[in-house]
Amino acid sequence: MVARYGRIDILVNNAGMTQVGNPTETTSLPLSELSEQEWDYGISVNLKTAFNVTKAVLPVMLAAKYGRIVNVSSVTGPVVSNPRETAYSAAKAAMVGLTRSLALEVARQGITVNAVAPGWIETASSIQYEIIAGKNTPVGRPGRPDEVAAAIAFLAAESASYITGQLIIVDGGNSVQEYKGPPEFYY
Repeated sequence: MVARYGRIDILVNNAGMTQVGNPTETTSLPLSELSEQEWDYGISVNLKTAFNVTKAVLPVMLAAKYGRIVNVSSVTGPVVSNPRETAYSAAKAAMVGLTRSLALEVARQGITVNAVAPGWIETASSIQYEIIAGKNTPVGRPGRPDEVAAAIAFLAAESASYITGQLIIVDGGNSVQEYKGPPEFYY
C-alpha cells in the first residue's frame, strides 16, 4: 500500500464475527463447554486481527504525523451481551479498550482512534431471528450497512479531528431501552 500510494491515512479494522445461528458449529457455546482453542479462535478473529493490522500500519501514520483509525466493535460486549457469546463479547469489549488506550498514545501525533459499535444490522448473511431482533429496536427495523459506513466515514474525516478515544453506537436506540432478556428464538 505505501509503495503504491506513498501513505496510509485511514485504517478501518472491520474483521470479526460470531455465529449464533448454528451454535453447535461455532464458538457460541456456554463458557463451561468452550475449549481454550475455541476461545483463542474467537479472540483471534475479533481482536488480534485489529492488533496485527494496526501494528503494521501505525509506523506509517506516526511518520506522517497523521492518521484515522476506526475500529468496528459491536454493542455485544461493551454495552450488552447474549448467552453463548463469551469470546465474541470479550473480544469486542477489548476492542474498545484497545481504541481508548491507543487514542491516548497517539493523539499528539495527529492520529485519532475511535470505534463504532453496530447493533442488529441486516446483511445478506443475516438469519431470520436477527431480522426479527432488529425489528424490535426502538426505530422498528434493523440497521443498514450504509448507516454503519456513514459513522465510520465521519470518524475518518478531517472534520472529526477533535474526536478520539470514543465509541459511537449505531443500534437504532436498542442499547438505551430496558433490557428484557433474549428472545425465546435465540437458542
